[in-house]
Amino acid sequence: MKRLTLTRAFATYGARLKNVRWASSAIANDGSLVVSCWQHFFTHGCQRYEDRLSRWPTGHPGRGLLAEHLRLAVKDKLAVRLVVATLDAPTQWVSGAASPLRKTFSTQQHLTGKVVTFDGDFFAVEFQ
Repeated sequence: MKRLTLTRAFATYGARLKNVRWASSAIANDGSLVVSCWQHFFTHGCQRYEDRLSRWPTGHPGRGLLAEHLRLAVKDKLAVRLVVATLDAPTQWVSGAASPLRKTFSTQQHLTGKVVTFDGDFFAVEFQ
C-alpha cells in the first residue's frame, strides 16, 4: 500500500477528479469507477465498504457526483477501484464530515469491487 496524494491516487487508476476539493469519485479511462473510501467505514477487513450519502450536507457537489457515479456503476455493472483515506488520528472523528481532518491516501490495486447495494442513500461495495 503506497501513500499518495488524493490526486495521485486517482491518477494511478487513470482517473481525474472533477474537483480535488470536493470530489471523491471519478470514472477512469478504462470505464471503471474509482472511489475514495474512509478506512474506518470498512467491514470485514478491506472487503466491504458501507456508507451513506446522507452523511454529507444536502446540495454538496461531491455527494451529487458520487450518487451519479453509484447509479452508473449499478446500471452498467462497472468495476470499482479503491482509494483508501485513512485518518491520522481516527479518534478525532466522531460523526459528520471527516474531510477537514488530517489523512493519508493509498491504493489497493489488487482489489476490484462492485456496488452490491445502493438505495439512493445507503451504499455498499464489495471488493475481491
